Amino acid sequence: MQPLLRVAIIGGGPGGLTLARLLQKHSVACTVFEKDKDRNSRQRGGSLDLHPQSGQRALREAGLWEHFNQHARREAETLRIFSPQGEKLLDESSGEGGRPEDFNDRPEIDRRDLRRILLDSLKEGTVKWNSRLSGIGEAADGKLHLEFADRTEKGFEVAIGADGAWSSVRSRVTEQKPLYSGIGGLECFISAADSRKPYLAERVGKGMCLTLGKERGIMAQTNSNGIQIYAFARIPEAWHTDGGIDLTAPEAKQHVIDALYPDWETTCQRLVLESDIETKARPLYMLPVDFEWSHNPRITLMGDAAHLMTPFAGVGVNVAMEDAMELCAAIIEARDKGTPVAGALREYEVKMWKRAHETAELNMMYQGLFFHERGGVAMVEHFEEQKRAEAHV
Repeated sequence: MQPLLRVAIIGGGPGGLTLARLLQKHSVACTVFEKDKDRNSRQRGGSLDLHPQSGQRALREAGLWEHFNQHARREAETLRIFSPQGEKLLDESSGEGGRPEDFNDRPEIDRRDLRRILLDSLKEGTVKWNSRLSGIGEAADGKLHLEFADRTEKGFEVAIGADGAWSSVRSRVTEQKPLYSGIGGLECFISAADSRKPYLAERVGKGMCLTLGKERGIMAQTNSNGIQIYAFARIPEAWHTDGGIDLTAPEAKQHVIDALYPDWETTCQRLVLESDIETKARPLYMLPVDFEWSHNPRITLMGDAAHLMTPFAGVGVNVAMEDAMELCAAIIEARDKGTPVAGALREYEVKMWKRAHETAELNMMYQGLFFHERGGVAMVEHFEEQKRAEAHV
């Protein structure tokens, strides 16, 4: 057997934490380096739907299925689609119509709850907080050392970049930077919506509510403590910084409505206008659909660091957790067979790239539907076409 492996995971999101949990289950020493100050730094972050063969399977392999079920919201799997004039085009909560069977069994969980479940499953001291990576070097013995502002961490055989869209680790294997997707807008939130804004909670329902017009939409999703809202459109990247207003300012909500949704139905506008005071600009970035990098024998990527996509297929966290399963399996196989870990990383990358390319293409298709010239009608027609195809299988 090879000497004891030490794995550095840079990034403490769902993908990195899932990998850490799986490695520890197989007695592989690992440390997670996370730039957040502490585990309570992020109290929001939207809702995630976990798919059976990826996110859910990862939690089963991690021994965390029962913990997930305590927080999962299966009633939140429903979708509503409205036109800008308020016409209901699809309502799964009514039991009439809906998406194809592929969308079944995708329960929702708040990102913060999933993160808490994963953090609580790790050995004490696994996560080192307030750790912003500045560099990776290699010692004379071939082991890696990680450079942080206040210290150097030494003695790792492998470094995994799970550090998201603007990954520091990615720069070690490629010069590729994320590209603006052509989609962006405003993010806002309605806290305690059931009690404070019951009429808006009723509009959104227990799951996701999309109001889709020509090349723009207002997307609302119920979380355990409120409603997450995104006002997205096909707009230039510069709109977020040079549009004549600070998108974190109180007047940003009215500005966005006037600029992008001036003639939309009032209730839909109120999802933005009556949201909490805190807002933020949300330009969306992506990596090329066919993105790959030159193999490094000790460093690899996973999750958004490896295949950043826009959120419109709802697959990001699932792909990251599938990365974690495949990467863990490759590392364990190399350890048990006594073969070089470089080969394990290469095997993982080849499989992951194929899967990521297919998923990115699917995501681009859904992005086109979200921002179609014909609005929500195009998406509903797509679902109906898929269901007809299912019926003839």
